[in-house]
Amino acid sequence: MKQLHELTIMTPNKPGKLAAVLNALARAKLNLLALDSSSGYDLNMVRMISSDSRRTKALLMKLGYTATETTLLAVTITDRPGQLAKLSATLGKAGVNIEYMYATAAQMDREALVAIHVSDLEKGERALKAAGWQ
Repeated sequence: MKQLHELTIMTPNKPGKLAAVLNALARAKLNLLALDSSSGYDLNMVRMISSDSRRTKALLMKLGYTATETTLLAVTITDRPGQLAKLSATLGKAGVNIEYMYATAAQMDREALVAIHVSDLEKGERALKAAGWQ
């Protein structure tokens, strides 16, 4: 388990806007470890964890976006039924609220990365470490 920096931008909810951002990141050789894109009516909230948050933030700002940065927990789990339930229960028992989370998995029974924004970063990290989560 580690703490990672997540960047969030709001893009217009129009065809091609997200692709333009992702193409700019690709041209800059910035790899995305995780991405969450949620649309509203006029705007699309894009949360991303990149290989280099500092360079990614600078590029996003150059593209005209205001990028907010937050720290979250990144936990590696085996992609099997019940793993997210156990992970969530560990935080719940410690009194740590999950404000949001998203995960990546390429194939069942392989590793998945779970990005978790919690109400108390340090308390959440201690609880997960004590329970053996990595």
